[in-house]
Amino acid sequence: MNGKDRGHLYTETRGEGEPLLMIHGIISDSTFFSESADILGKSYQVITYDRRGYGKSREESYESFTVSEQAQDAADVLRALCTKPAWVVGYSTGGLIAIELALQFPELVRGLLLLEPSLGYDAENGKRLMEWNRELNQYVQEGRAKQALVAFTRVTGPNEDGKRKVSLLELQNVYRNLETFLHGELNEVQHYQPPVEDLRGIKAPVTVGVTEKGKDGIFATSSLSGANIIGWPVLWFPGNHNVGKDRPQEFADRVRECFASAK
Repeated sequence: MNGKDRGHLYTETRGEGEPLLMIHGIISDSTFFSESADILGKSYQVITYDRRGYGKSREESYESFTVSEQAQDAADVLRALCTKPAWVVGYSTGGLIAIELALQFPELVRGLLLLEPSLGYDAENGKRLMEWNRELNQYVQEGRAKQALVAFTRVTGPNEDGKRKVSLLELQNVYRNLETFLHGELNEVQHYQPPVEDLRGIKAPVTVGVTEKGKDGIFATSSLSGANIIGWPVLWFPGNHNVGKDRPQEFADRVRECFASAK
Protein backbone atom coordinates (compact mmCIF):
# COMPACT_ATOMS: atom_id res chain seq x y z
CA MET A 1 0.00 0.00 0.00
CA ASN A 2 1.41 3.35 -1.00
CA GLY A 3 0.37 6.71 0.38
CA LYS A 4 1.25 9.76 -1.69
CA ASP A 5 0.43 13.43 -2.03
CA ARG A 6 -0.73 13.66 -5.63
CA GLY A 7 -1.04 17.36 -6.28
CA HIS A 8 -3.35 18.62 -3.55
CA LEU A 9 -4.94 15.23 -2.83
CA TYR A 10 -3.68 12.39 -0.65
CA THR A 11 -4.08 8.98 -2.31
CA GLU A 12 -3.44 5.35 -1.40
CA THR A 13 -3.27 2.30 -3.63
CA ARG A 14 -3.59 -1.38 -2.77
CA GLY A 15 -3.27 -4.53 -4.84
CA GLU A 16 -3.20 -5.18 -8.56
CA GLY A 17 -5.75 -5.88 -11.25
CA GLU A 18 -8.63 -3.85 -12.65
CA PRO A 19 -8.70 -0.35 -11.13
CA LEU A 20 -11.33 0.36 -8.47
CA LEU A 21 -11.75 3.92 -7.16
CA MET A 22 -13.50 4.41 -3.80
CA ILE A 23 -14.87 7.89 -3.01
CA HIS A 24 -15.75 8.57 0.64
CA GLY A 25 -18.71 10.54 1.97
CA ILE A 26 -19.12 13.47 4.34
CA ILE A 27 -17.41 13.97 7.72
CA SER A 28 -15.13 11.03 6.93
CA ASP A 29 -12.06 10.43 4.79
CA SER A 30 -10.34 7.54 3.03
CA THR A 31 -9.69 5.78 6.36
CA PHE A 32 -13.41 4.89 6.28
CA PHE A 33 -12.46 2.25 3.69
CA SER A 34 -9.26 0.98 5.35
CA GLU A 35 -10.40 -2.58 6.02
CA SER A 36 -12.70 -3.04 3.02
CA ALA A 37 -10.03 -1.64 0.69
CA ASP A 38 -7.50 -4.15 2.07
CA ILE A 39 -9.94 -6.96 1.28
CA LEU A 40 -10.78 -5.66 -2.19
CA GLY A 41 -7.07 -5.15 -2.88
CA LYS A 42 -6.82 -8.94 -3.27
CA SER A 43 -8.96 -8.67 -6.41
CA TYR A 44 -8.46 -5.11 -7.72
CA GLN A 45 -6.05 -2.22 -7.84
CA VAL A 46 -7.90 -0.25 -5.18
CA ILE A 47 -7.47 3.52 -5.10
CA THR A 48 -8.69 5.61 -2.19
CA TYR A 49 -8.11 9.29 -1.60
CA ASP A 50 -8.98 12.08 0.80
CA ARG A 51 -11.33 14.48 -0.95
CA ARG A 52 -10.49 18.18 -0.94
CA GLY A 53 -10.59 19.55 2.59
CA TYR A 54 -10.78 16.12 4.24
CA GLY A 55 -8.22 13.95 6.04
CA LYS A 56 -4.69 14.48 4.77
CA SER A 57 -5.94 16.66 1.93
CA ARG A 58 -7.04 19.21 4.54
CA GLU A 59 -3.72 21.01 4.54
CA GLU A 60 -4.46 22.86 1.31
CA SER A 61 -6.61 25.98 1.12
CA TYR A 62 -9.90 25.52 -0.76
CA GLU A 63 -12.41 28.18 -1.69
CA SER A 64 -14.89 25.92 -3.45
CA PHE A 65 -16.27 22.41 -2.97
CA THR A 66 -18.60 22.04 -5.94
CA VAL A 67 -19.52 18.54 -7.10
CA SER A 68 -18.17 19.43 -10.54
CA GLU A 69 -14.75 20.41 -9.17
CA GLN A 70 -14.61 17.28 -7.05
CA ALA A 71 -15.42 15.16 -10.09
CA GLN A 72 -12.42 16.80 -11.75
CA ASP A 73 -10.35 15.86 -8.69
CA ALA A 74 -11.43 12.23 -9.08
CA ALA A 75 -10.61 12.34 -12.79
CA ASP A 76 -7.14 13.68 -11.99
CA VAL A 77 -6.56 10.80 -9.57
CA LEU A 78 -7.66 8.22 -12.15
CA ARG A 79 -5.54 9.72 -14.92
CA ALA A 80 -2.50 9.72 -12.64
CA LEU A 81 -2.89 6.14 -11.43
CA CYS A 82 -4.82 4.17 -14.07
CA THR A 83 -4.26 3.20 -17.67
CA LYS A 84 -7.84 2.04 -18.29
CA PRO A 85 -11.39 2.85 -17.13
CA ALA A 86 -12.08 2.16 -13.45
CA TRP A 87 -14.89 0.67 -11.45
CA VAL A 88 -16.08 3.38 -9.05
CA VAL A 89 -17.67 3.07 -5.61
CA GLY A 90 -19.26 6.34 -4.54
CA TYR A 91 -20.30 6.38 -0.89
CA SER A 92 -23.01 8.81 0.28
CA THR A 93 -21.89 12.24 -0.99
CA GLY A 94 -19.10 10.40 -2.78
CA GLY A 95 -21.89 8.87 -4.87
CA LEU A 96 -22.85 12.30 -6.19
CA ILE A 97 -19.24 12.94 -7.14
CA ALA A 98 -19.13 9.54 -8.86
CA ILE A 99 -22.25 10.46 -10.86
CA GLU A 100 -20.70 13.72 -12.00
CA LEU A 101 -17.47 11.89 -12.83
CA ALA A 102 -19.43 9.59 -15.16
CA LEU A 103 -21.25 12.54 -16.72
CA GLN A 104 -18.13 14.66 -17.31
CA PHE A 105 -15.55 11.95 -17.97
CA PRO A 106 -17.35 8.83 -19.27
CA GLU A 107 -14.12 7.50 -20.77
CA LEU A 108 -12.69 7.02 -17.26
CA VAL A 109 -15.58 5.01 -15.79
CA ARG A 110 -16.31 1.33 -16.37
CA GLY A 111 -19.15 0.98 -13.86
CA LEU A 112 -20.65 2.68 -10.81
CA LEU A 113 -21.86 1.48 -7.43
CA LEU A 114 -23.51 4.31 -5.49
CA LEU A 115 -24.23 3.59 -1.85
CA GLU A 116 -27.08 5.75 -0.51
CA PRO A 117 -26.16 8.90 -2.45
CA SER A 118 -29.27 10.96 -1.49
CA LEU A 119 -31.14 11.11 -4.79
CA GLY A 120 -33.93 13.54 -3.86
CA TYR A 121 -36.01 13.18 -7.01
CA ASP A 122 -39.42 12.69 -5.42
CA ALA A 123 -41.22 15.47 -3.59
CA GLU A 124 -41.38 13.87 -0.15
CA ASN A 125 -37.71 12.93 0.07
CA GLY A 126 -36.65 16.20 -1.52
CA LYS A 127 -38.54 18.05 1.20
CA ARG A 128 -36.97 15.93 3.96
CA LEU A 129 -33.48 16.57 2.59
CA MET A 130 -34.08 20.33 2.44
CA GLU A 131 -35.40 20.35 6.01
CA TRP A 132 -32.25 18.57 7.13
CA ASN A 133 -30.20 21.10 5.17
CA ARG A 134 -31.90 24.00 6.93
CA GLU A 135 -31.35 22.38 10.33
CA LEU A 136 -27.64 21.95 9.68
CA ASN A 137 -27.31 25.51 8.36
CA GLN A 138 -28.92 26.76 11.55
CA TYR A 139 -26.32 24.92 13.62
CA VAL A 140 -23.57 26.43 11.45
CA GLN A 141 -24.90 29.93 12.09
CA GLU A 142 -25.06 29.23 15.82
CA GLY A 143 -21.64 27.55 15.98
CA ARG A 144 -23.13 24.32 17.39
CA ALA A 145 -20.93 21.61 15.88
CA LYS A 146 -21.93 18.98 18.44
CA GLN A 147 -25.62 19.37 17.59
CA ALA A 148 -24.76 19.14 13.88
CA LEU A 149 -22.98 15.83 14.48
CA VAL A 150 -26.02 14.51 16.36
CA ALA A 151 -28.26 15.57 13.46
CA PHE A 152 -25.97 13.79 11.01
CA THR A 153 -25.95 10.57 13.07
CA ARG A 154 -29.72 10.70 13.31
CA VAL A 155 -30.13 10.28 9.54
CA THR A 156 -27.26 7.82 8.96
CA GLY A 157 -27.72 5.61 12.00
CA PRO A 158 -25.03 4.95 14.64
CA ASN A 159 -21.89 2.95 13.97
CA GLU A 160 -22.48 -0.73 14.63
CA ASP A 161 -19.20 -0.86 16.50
CA GLY A 162 -20.59 1.72 18.93
CA LYS A 163 -19.17 -0.16 21.90
CA ARG A 164 -15.64 0.43 20.66
CA LYS A 165 -13.95 3.23 22.54
CA VAL A 166 -13.19 6.14 20.21
CA SER A 167 -9.80 7.77 20.74
CA LEU A 168 -9.39 11.51 21.19
CA LEU A 169 -7.46 11.66 17.90
CA GLU A 170 -10.32 9.95 16.03
CA LEU A 171 -12.86 12.31 17.57
CA GLN A 172 -10.78 15.34 16.65
CA ASN A 173 -10.57 14.07 13.07
CA VAL A 174 -14.35 13.62 12.93
CA TYR A 175 -14.91 17.22 14.02
CA ARG A 176 -12.33 18.56 11.55
CA ASN A 177 -14.04 16.67 8.72
CA LEU A 178 -17.43 17.85 9.99
CA GLU A 179 -16.20 21.44 9.79
CA THR A 180 -15.18 20.92 6.16
CA PHE A 181 -18.63 19.57 5.34
CA LEU A 182 -20.61 22.24 7.18
CA HIS A 183 -18.60 25.27 6.07
CA GLY A 184 -17.58 24.18 2.58
CA GLU A 185 -19.62 21.36 1.16
CA LEU A 186 -23.08 21.31 2.74
CA ASN A 187 -25.00 23.56 0.37
CA GLU A 188 -23.05 22.44 -2.69
CA VAL A 189 -24.02 18.79 -2.35
CA GLN A 190 -27.56 19.37 -1.08
CA HIS A 191 -28.48 21.23 -4.26
CA TYR A 192 -26.83 18.82 -6.71
CA GLN A 193 -29.54 17.26 -8.84
CA PRO A 194 -28.79 16.63 -12.54
CA PRO A 195 -31.73 16.12 -14.91
CA VAL A 196 -33.08 12.58 -14.82
CA GLU A 197 -32.56 12.23 -18.58
CA ASP A 198 -28.85 13.00 -18.16
CA LEU A 199 -28.57 10.25 -15.55
CA ARG A 200 -30.41 7.78 -17.76
CA GLY A 201 -27.88 8.60 -20.47
CA ILE A 202 -24.86 7.40 -18.48
CA LYS A 203 -23.40 4.60 -20.58
CA ALA A 204 -21.57 2.75 -17.80
CA PRO A 205 -23.71 0.36 -15.72
CA VAL A 206 -24.98 2.02 -12.53
CA THR A 207 -26.19 0.24 -9.37
CA VAL A 208 -27.56 1.93 -6.25
CA GLY A 209 -26.78 0.32 -2.89
CA VAL A 210 -29.33 0.60 -0.08
CA THR A 211 -28.86 -0.72 3.48
CA GLU A 212 -31.38 -2.95 5.21
CA LYS A 213 -31.19 -1.34 8.65
CA GLY A 214 -31.10 2.15 7.17
CA LYS A 215 -34.09 1.61 4.89
CA ASP A 216 -36.24 4.14 6.79
CA GLY A 217 -33.49 6.77 6.96
CA ILE A 218 -33.46 9.76 4.66
CA PHE A 219 -30.34 8.66 2.74
CA ALA A 220 -31.77 5.20 2.07
CA THR A 221 -35.31 6.26 1.19
CA SER A 222 -34.19 9.05 -1.13
CA SER A 223 -31.69 6.74 -2.85
CA LEU A 224 -34.23 3.97 -3.29
CA SER A 225 -36.94 6.24 -4.68
CA GLY A 226 -34.42 8.03 -6.90
CA ALA A 227 -33.13 4.73 -8.29
CA ASN A 228 -36.71 3.70 -9.11
CA ILE A 229 -37.44 7.00 -10.87
CA ILE A 230 -34.21 6.90 -12.91
CA GLY A 231 -34.43 3.17 -13.60
CA TRP A 232 -31.21 2.06 -11.90
CA PRO A 233 -31.07 -1.39 -10.27
CA VAL A 234 -30.82 -1.63 -6.48
CA LEU A 235 -28.43 -3.85 -4.51
CA TRP A 236 -29.23 -4.39 -0.83
CA PHE A 237 -26.49 -4.24 1.79
CA PRO A 238 -26.58 -5.48 5.40
CA GLY A 239 -26.36 -3.06 8.30
CA ASN A 240 -26.87 0.68 8.07
CA HIS A 241 -25.30 3.63 6.25
CA ASN A 242 -21.87 2.91 7.74
CA VAL A 243 -21.70 -0.68 6.42
CA GLY A 244 -18.50 0.08 4.49
CA LYS A 245 -16.68 0.63 7.78
CA ASP A 246 -18.67 -1.51 10.19
CA ARG A 247 -18.94 -4.64 8.02
CA PRO A 248 -15.93 -4.53 5.69
CA GLN A 249 -16.05 -8.18 4.57
CA GLU A 250 -19.77 -8.12 3.73
CA PHE A 251 -19.38 -4.74 2.05
CA ALA A 252 -16.45 -5.99 -0.05
CA ASP A 253 -18.40 -9.10 -1.03
CA ARG A 254 -21.30 -6.97 -2.30
CA VAL A 255 -18.93 -4.71 -4.25
CA ARG A 256 -17.37 -7.73 -5.98
CA GLU A 257 -20.83 -9.16 -6.67
CA CYS A 258 -21.98 -5.89 -8.22
CA PHE A 259 -19.04 -5.44 -10.57
CA ALA A 260 -18.80 -9.11 -11.51
CA SER A 261 -22.41 -9.00 -12.75
CA ALA A 262 -21.72 -5.78 -14.68
CA LYS A 263 -18.94 -7.27 -16.81
